[in-house]
Amino acid sequence: MARTVFLGAAFALAMLGGASAQEWQTYRSKQFGIQIAYPGDLVDYSQSRPARGEFALRNGGRLVLTKSDLGGQRLSDFLNGTLLKDVDVTYTRQKNGWMAYSGYVGDHIVYGRSQLSCGGRTAHSFLIRYPVRERAVYDPIVERLSHSLRVERAALRAC
Repeated sequence: MARTVFLGAAFALAMLGGASAQEWQTYRSKQFGIQIAYPGDLVDYSQSRPARGEFALRNGGRLVLTKSDLGGQRLSDFLNGTLLKDVDVTYTRQKNGWMAYSGYVGDHIVYGRSQLSCGGRTAHSFLIRYPVRERAVYDPIVERLSHSLRVERAALRAC
């Protein structure tokens, strides 16, 4: 069975608040070898659980960061059995060691991206969920989040 390790080191993300709507922070975790950019004022730190890589977002959104051992599974099979098991998936795109996906859970949009490392054995992912009514706010943010997800070189050397 594949094991998912939540980014406990994401506590640093919760400490980086205070950015204006136009300012983005870059979160880096040496422990998990990941970096991602996010708008600092979007996170509701008082409602977040950073030790589990879970962040409450303003206007009813939620962001989850994970590092997962795929346990020999293909990325799509792993995601369908874990992060996406309750999602009505309407879009997937997989290319050159990454996969993007989106869909719906009730009246929420779900979007995520996973980046493979360690010869395809490990996935570094983010999953964001937000109300459909907040689409105009979140859609531009999702695009930038997706393009900012990176696996750090140190993590690649540690495989």
